Amino acid sequence: MKIKGILALVVGVGALASALTTVIASNIGSASAIPYNSATVYKATDAGSTVVVFSATAGSRIAVSLGSEDKSTARLAGSCGELRISVPSTGSFTGLKVDGVAVNAATLSVQTLPSCVSGAFAEARTTNFKTATGQVVIVGKTAGSAVAVSLPSATTRNVTANACGFGILKGTSTSPLPATFMVGATNYTVATLPDATTAPYCRTIDGTPFGYVPASW
Repeated sequence: MKIKGILALVVGVGALASALTTVIASNIGSASAIPYNSATVYKATDAGSTVVVFSATAGSRIAVSLGSEDKSTARLAGSCGELRISVPSTGSFTGLKVDGVAVNAATLSVQTLPSCVSGAFAEARTTNFKTATGQVVIVGKTAGSAVAVSLPSATTRNVTANACGFGILKGTSTSPLPATFMVGATNYTVATLPDATTAPYCRTIDGTPFGYVPASW
């Protein structure tokens, strides 16, 4: 790969200039985006891992919907071994798990929640149930013990375009790069995105951002 034009003379670029082609040499206020063959969303390889690159106006934010992920919290069981789970903000218990066991709230019977007297319900409750307000009540736990409650939650990650006009979405150890994602109303599948092979690179020299891409682009 090589660097084009007069930018090869910029002091300090050195070995980087011999390996990359400059595509942007403007200030932040007028920095352009860096698409790949006109694609504004594409994939590439960075440090051996697949990443998604968003070509966008410098400084802009891209809200990327990654779908639903299980969010687990620890709750303490009541004095009668019951666990009360209020209706989620989404209004749905779909995907609910308690201590790793799936709970189908739609099939639970509706019953009243009895008072708890000396560690026992005033009226026996041997199976999980729902209250008239929609609250799910799990029974049979050890009083005061920690109970894991898990529900799918929509996950969104914001990607900010750098001074050269592109942002990169990477997977993490706790949240790997998803197979599909959404930006606005548009669905994307990572496997079918245009493959730029190598991600662009951004470097600021004396306050001016320079964007670089492989010469093969």
